[in-house]
Amino acid sequence: MKLKKGITLLLVLSMLFSLTACKGSGKENSTQTGGVTSQAGSAASDAEGFYVPEDKGGKTTDQFSIWAGWTSESPNTTTVQQVMKEKLGIDYKVEYMQSTDYMTTLNLKLSSGAELPDVFIFPYDKSVESALTTADRVMKLNDVYTSDKLKNIPNIDSKIQDYIKTGSGDLWWIPGYYALEYDEPWGGWTVDAWWVRTDLLDQAGKTKEDLKTINGMEDTLRAFAKLKDSNGSPIIPMSFVQGENHQERIILASFGVDTANGVSGMPGVMDSNGEKVFLYDNPNYKEAYKWMNKLYTEGLIDMEATTMSKERFAEKIESGQVGMFTTDLWESGLNETWKNYDSGSDSVTFYYEPVADPEVQGVERAYTSYVNPNPGYMVYINKDTKHLNAVLNFLEWANEPSPYRGQEVNEGPEGVLWDFTDKEAGTWDFEAGYKKERDSGDSARVAACTHQLWQFASYSNKWYAWWNQDTKGNKAGGGLVSKWCKYISSEVVNHRAINDMDSVRADVDSTIATNLEALNNVVDEYSAKLIMADSDSKFEEVYQEFQKQLDLRAHWSDMKAEWLSLYEGQK
Repeated sequence: MKLKKGITLLLVLSMLFSLTACKGSGKENSTQTGGVTSQAGSAASDAEGFYVPEDKGGKTTDQFSIWAGWTSESPNTTTVQQVMKEKLGIDYKVEYMQSTDYMTTLNLKLSSGAELPDVFIFPYDKSVESALTTADRVMKLNDVYTSDKLKNIPNIDSKIQDYIKTGSGDLWWIPGYYALEYDEPWGGWTVDAWWVRTDLLDQAGKTKEDLKTINGMEDTLRAFAKLKDSNGSPIIPMSFVQGENHQERIILASFGVDTANGVSGMPGVMDSNGEKVFLYDNPNYKEAYKWMNKLYTEGLIDMEATTMSKERFAEKIESGQVGMFTTDLWESGLNETWKNYDSGSDSVTFYYEPVADPEVQGVERAYTSYVNPNPGYMVYINKDTKHLNAVLNFLEWANEPSPYRGQEVNEGPEGVLWDFTDKEAGTWDFEAGYKKERDSGDSARVAACTHQLWQFASYSNKWYAWWNQDTKGNKAGGGLVSKWCKYISSEVVNHRAINDMDSVRADVDSTIATNLEALNNVVDEYSAKLIMADSDSKFEEVYQEFQKQLDLRAHWSDMKAEWLSLYEGQK
């Protein structure tokens, strides 16, 4: 693989800032990746600046600050950060949230009047837009989208721009993580499935054929309950983390219930013979939890499913205690730990494989997600930034409509820390020294390599990095995530295309928006109680109380009425 000059120096510098920083090889590369600043070099003199005069907006090479609306272990300086500064003239520092509750953190910061970073990026949430624009802390970007000084941002798909516009036609943010091919978007990481340990299937005298029906699934879990782990303790037949991330949602989908929230935030709405059926009114929702309750009372579902942390869950998976787990792979941590293993003799987690949703009699299966080509993230610019040229230089580069740009935002420009091993085939790999750290499976070492800011870029159906990494020389487990993701996307298929019900939009002050937090709290509380009910009569009692609390605490009837009105209005 060809590499650029200066990588060793950059990586050594990075190590001065982080005890776990990544290493480089120092090899050379004659191929040069064009710096971002060169895009504007002929468009304006230094005095005129990239977008505004330098006395107002500074230089493109000035350091600017990013506030990311999520948590991270990354240190102040990473290897990729150093490469970006040296090779592209992009000099940024990143501040992360200390809590996953980004709205509370944002509101506290705004109310304190504290100085804000130059750029903020948050998951798509109209409440964020309302808070920032009401506080008058962000720049209106109408002129940016029409500027003849920029090429990429003004040419973002008009459908995306329409999605961003407020009712008054203003644009307050730049999109992050959106589809380049709007009408044919890439399906994304699809890792929602029933994950089963195939070595335990063999020990239990079962096969994947036995998992094709819900009754067969039950029988298999009962067989798992008779097995022991390597320490002689009983295998936990099935585990998941109930609550905030609703890892039981694949079970709901198997029982015919769509679970993904719409653009408005409203939980899954389905059409049944022309009638709209809301998630918590769906009779199959109740049936799914009745099934879970039955298994829980039999000891077939982890007794800690309703109370344990993600870390505790991952620990159980890694130590070989669990026969089957449900929904997304990320909760298990296997996307990182698998990289350390070559076979099941290294770790029994190597044997986890996804299987299709079991058939439930009289029910047509549903989906846990849909493909939405619209932005998943919102990028705002501080109206008081003194580094506007550097900020827009970066955002203009990040929004170049290239299938590879997301990879470059994440791992640095092509040819330095990563390069193609066969560009025609689309295969690539990391530089050897960087790869040792980046693919280590150790979250702290990985965090020292890169801030992983892919959220700033778009994505494409033409090429996706993590499905095309060259696996030569890797541990066999390093390719499992891509292998199973492709399998789920093409064979299991737990996602569908976005529909008109998903697309309903609601204002930040709508009944839907103002009640979502209360709704989630009610659902988290009562779904746990439904799973743990100690008798059929107690289950029914809890279910009836759940229905009452939806209205009392979350104004569920009002939310539904508003959604129906919005749905009719968008036709």
